[in-house]
Amino acid sequence: MKIKVSVIDGMHGRPAEGVQVSLVIRQVGEPAIRVGGLTSSRGNFRYSSGAESRAYAENCGVLIDVDAYFTSLGIVAGYKQIALQVRLADTDGECHIMTIITPFSHVAASIR
Repeated sequence: MKIKVSVIDGMHGRPAEGVQVSLVIRQVGEPAIRVGGLTSSRGNFRYSSGAESRAYAENCGVLIDVDAYFTSLGIVAGYKQIALQVRLADTDGECHIMTIITPFSHVAASIR
């Protein structure tokens, strides 16, 4: 299973580097997998479990810390984070979650 989260700074028209991304991957009857990190200079955060298993095709919680990113730029955002629940229907491919953020709005899409 592979997950890629891309964050674009819509205010400045560039990848959002250094955004905290947290994933909580849940499977019924199993402990949740929790991973996190910062987006790269290209605005990407990647996770790969190394296991191609249908068992983990349940759901994935995605938290994107918008407040800390804009605060680091000297901007007060109107919201603190984006919280998404994504269904992981295909563990053979990569689930790509893309967001465009501004201090007062965001757009998100999940692509398989």
